[in-house]
Amino acid sequence: MKKIHKSMSRTGALFSGILLVFAYLIFSGSARGASPESWLGLPVTYVESGYTFHPWPAQALRDVKIHTPDPILIAKAWVTPDWAAWITGGKTNRVRIEADEIVARPSSLVRLGVFDGKSTHKITAVRFAKLKLLMGTSAVVLPAGEMEFAEDGTLTHLRVTTEQGMRFDVTPHEGKLGVLVQLNSWKWDVLSALRFDNIVAQGDLNDERLLLDKIGGTGDGGSVEGMVRLTVTDKFAIDGEVKLDKLTAADVLTRLYPGHTVQGTLSANVKIVASADTLAELGKNMTSSGTYNLRSGSIDRFGLLEGLRRQESGPAGGGLTKFVSLDGGFSGGVGKPSAISIRRLDGGALQGSGSFQIGLESQLRGNVSASIKLPNGDSKSRSLVLTGKVNSPTLMVP
Repeated sequence: MKKIHKSMSRTGALFSGILLVFAYLIFSGSARGASPESWLGLPVTYVESGYTFHPWPAQALRDVKIHTPDPILIAKAWVTPDWAAWITGGKTNRVRIEADEIVARPSSLVRLGVFDGKSTHKITAVRFAKLKLLMGTSAVVLPAGEMEFAEDGTLTHLRVTTEQGMRFDVTPHEGKLGVLVQLNSWKWDVLSALRFDNIVAQGDLNDERLLLDKIGGTGDGGSVEGMVRLTVTDKFAIDGEVKLDKLTAADVLTRLYPGHTVQGTLSANVKIVASADTLAELGKNMTSSGTYNLRSGSIDRFGLLEGLRRQESGPAGGGLTKFVSLDGGFSGGVGKPSAISIRRLDGGALQGSGSFQIGLESQLRGNVSASIKLPNGDSKSRSLVLTGKVNSPTLMVP
């Protein structure tokens, strides 16, 4: 047993020695400074170089610069042979890189997607712990991910997955960075009413803008499509247009106003706008506006007919108002009251319109007009005051 143990120990030591010698043979030229270093056909410089295990033998580099027009910076990098390529084809100049943080502009990543000729090291993959994407005068920080490269050494994909399950796939193509974003589910506290599944978004990225111009997904019994643009100069700004189609209104509104009294199928066109000094603060300044349509629905405790019947001033009483369709507009912002308009409530013989505000404590304040066509051909109309709260609206005859 002792002989077997010694034999295994010697085998392990010999294997480790072979790996060290192999690593030395690959990297010794650059370590001695015998020739300029180049990755992907681009000049590369670094402040310090040494050897270590990571966990295999690796060349450890500090303060690396890949010299594109705006250099790509890597604080620490560990370069190892691509063992699979070496074993199958003996391509000892093919390497893999582990990096702690990469700092780059989108235009520099585009440059990696261009063939630049021969390299002392041909990279097959780069894994990084963090990517700081420089845009405008600011930075967007992405978590750990990986870059993949083609046989000719050009960047084909940059992939990142966030803790929330959002997957980014960035691809250089014709001088641009194409972006594909996928989410199994999506929710954002800023737009707390909206929840969606299976979101897919496509667009492009440059040094000052991320544009997702094709967005699609499902949720709450309906679908969503639209576009969102994030612009980064000295500030962060976001604007977008989203189309909601045939969502279950009760599901959406319950997240905003628990105990609300509205039912129906909701469609809407929503515009969002915000600007802030930091990406994290964008949500605090978000405003939204747009138009909506409710179909085949009702509003409980919203007695338009009772208001028309009442002869004296005072509360009109409850009741259920049904409608074929209800059209209107809305606007609001984070920490601000919402403004709602009813352009037309179509309940057959019963018609309505109005405008009101919803306060921060769900208080209602506004006016509603109602009219009804009587069987004899006459019509009756009245203006009513809307008060109360979202979960208990009250119509008053003035």
